[in-house]
Amino acid sequence: MAQTISAITLLADRPELAVGWAELHWREWGDEPGREELSWWVDAASQAIQRTSVPAAFIAHGPAGEVLGGVGLSQFDPDERRDRSPWVVGTIVRADLRGQGIGQALMDRLEAWAIIVGIEQVWVCTEREGRAATFYQQCGYERVENLITQRGEEAGIFTRRFSPARP
Repeated sequence: MAQTISAITLLADRPELAVGWAELHWREWGDEPGREELSWWVDAASQAIQRTSVPAAFIAHGPAGEVLGGVGLSQFDPDERRDRSPWVVGTIVRADLRGQGIGQALMDRLEAWAIIVGIEQVWVCTEREGRAATFYQQCGYERVENLITQRGEEAGIFTRRFSPARP
């Protein structure tokens, strides 16, 4: 049965949702060196609590407050590309709910917020090919570079420019 989004909330308004967002990350990427403990993910998620600047995050949740997914915006990611900012980070949707529009809704909310606070362009570093790269391209991101990270991973760098809000 499809889960419905009750709301997409700025994490700064509901900081208790950081744990649920962190748990999604931990279940997906908790085997990364140095990130094996859930507490690492909770600490990272809990920092994205700004309302009008970076770092910020948006969490999609259901009627009972269950976290369905989330997306963040951070100053830098990866370290190899500190010449541009901000970066979309932590985009994740609960595995059983992927493909139902939650990720797109999160990206739309992030874009609307970015325009309001004056962010004209964002970047994302993700897998070079595959599901995540395809997702970002479907959301209007353009590949600008391929990169081998310091950790030896193949990554794609994508960007998106936003149209300013019209009066």
